[in-house]
Amino acid sequence: MTPAFCVVGSINMDLVTQVDRFPRPGETRTGTKFGTYPGGKGANQAVALARLGGNTRMAGKIGDDVFGADYMATFRDEGIDTSIVETVGGTSTGVAVIEVDSGGENHIIIVPGANGRVDSSYIDANVEQIVEAGYILFQLETPFETVAYAMRQASSRGCRTILDPAPAPPHGLSRDMLSQVDYLTPNESEAEALTGIAVADLDSAAAAGNELRTRTAAGIVIKAGGHGAYIIDDDGARHVSGYSVDIADTTAAGDAFNAGLAFALGHGRSLDDAVGFANAVGAMSCTGFGAQSAMPTYSAAEGLINE
Repeated sequence: MTPAFCVVGSINMDLVTQVDRFPRPGETRTGTKFGTYPGGKGANQAVALARLGGNTRMAGKIGDDVFGADYMATFRDEGIDTSIVETVGGTSTGVAVIEVDSGGENHIIIVPGANGRVDSSYIDANVEQIVEAGYILFQLETPFETVAYAMRQASSRGCRTILDPAPAPPHGLSRDMLSQVDYLTPNESEAEALTGIAVADLDSAAAAGNELRTRTAAGIVIKAGGHGAYIIDDDGARHVSGYSVDIADTTAAGDAFNAGLAFALGHGRSLDDAVGFANAVGAMSCTGFGAQSAMPTYSAAEGLINE
């Protein structure tokens, strides 16, 4: 079956240790809890799309280790097409090694592993399967030059592209990359990193969005967490309200938002309606723990909207 959505991006396993406090240099401490959780912005978006009912294909790489095998089982359980997920011999699956102290602060070490091996040759080998999808989602946890190359391939073939510029690149986004984007979805801090304009309300969001639109014709959607999101496009700037939920964990809420946005646009909703739906998906993802465990179904997101 031809996929409606393809996610090109990172596949990480999160290794999370809880401690009462962080160890000092040279100190060994006993942790209180440990768990492994599927993560990575790309895979998070793919899982969120599949939970909503989207026919989704994942494009990326894993290592030939237990984490890669576990992740393939996760993808299969979620109904995600993994036909072009490549296993790299002699390389680890991407991992995030995370320490969380009793106050909720964290230390994170990212090891890209196989994510760092997603290159232009991989895109060339799989481009026809990637561009079968009408909407293609990108992030910046795989090599920057590969993302730019893949976006050019997708855009030239008429696919709609959605770029989550996270983590925000210290060197900014090139005009070449921005010219391939249909929807650019930074959060408030990423919008500030890209423009130098702090986003706190509609006026400042409009200023940041319009600065970005001097470099691209993309529709700008600035994610504002519980406050919803701001849209800046040819029709001007406006705010789309968020939803109030009991928050357990905000991890991957932005990934859930992007999945909701793509899903709604792919099903013919207007941008404003799609952002409203994305706000609900992002909010619902915060009601449980972990990057993927609380990604909502379509009926759950619609239920929040109808409340």
